[in-house]
Amino acid sequence: MQTFLKFVALLAGALIVAALVAWPAWQLVAVISVEPFHRVLQRVAMLIALVGFYVLARRLALADRAALGYGLPRPVFLRQIAIGFLAGVAMMLPLIAMLYVLELRLPREGFEWGGSRLFGAIGSGLASGAAVALIEETFFRGAMQTAIARESGQRLAILLPSLLYASLHFLGGRLRIPPEQTTWTSGFDVLASLFERYAEPLALLDSFVALVAVGILLGLVRARTGAIAACLGLHAAWVGVISVLREASVRNPEAGAGWLVGSYDGVIGWGAVAWIAPVAVVLWWLGRSRQSS
Repeated sequence: MQTFLKFVALLAGALIVAALVAWPAWQLVAVISVEPFHRVLQRVAMLIALVGFYVLARRLALADRAALGYGLPRPVFLRQIAIGFLAGVAMMLPLIAMLYVLELRLPREGFEWGGSRLFGAIGSGLASGAAVALIEETFFRGAMQTAIARESGQRLAILLPSLLYASLHFLGGRLRIPPEQTTWTSGFDVLASLFERYAEPLALLDSFVALVAVGILLGLVRARTGAIAACLGLHAAWVGVISVLREASVRNPEAGAGWLVGSYDGVIGWGAVAWIAPVAVVLWWLGRSRQSS
């Protein structure tokens, strides 16, 4: 548990330090570019978290390829990424079919499936999916799962990162502060706005449970394969497909089964839980059967 708290402290500390130095950093950036204050704070927080992650990884003996989930030979690693990506796309197809059959999402007016806009959406989705998967899987299913497994066993190593992974998805809010009103304390004003979604926690429950299920599934894949390659493929596919779906369609607020999709992105909700959870249970059962044999 102490290892898990160290990772939480790393993220919390990065935000707090960023809030402290955001004002002078914003002043410095303003010399070469005009950027919103909240964006400067976010970039500073990411930089601090990256430096902190490097230090923490070395202290926890995670600064090697195997510990971070990259220990497989390159051909095997690339093959697992490809298999994970195809599996991720296949997993999304029933969910997308449900969204359209129940009219939870409707085609976006003016969007042409055979036009250049589609190829642009696919390219953008693949790029964002690859970037998100690389960062999040290296942190959660790579370093974090390895470190917690060494200390507390594989079950907590799968569950705890999944809870943190889901929680971080609801950090939002972009408090706009006029440049003339920006002060040393503005960083903490922006920091407080990041948690505004948690003012109504029950409204986030469906999406939160779905994201926990996603995290557990990815953690099981990591434990079963011994690397994060398949996790990278799965995660990139999910993000990419959802990105294209949101570009090609809009949520239908009048749908009778609207409770199946969450308020987070109009896709991830109880419907996703009903599909992802059984897949995770099957994967867990297969893992136990493999250990028994």
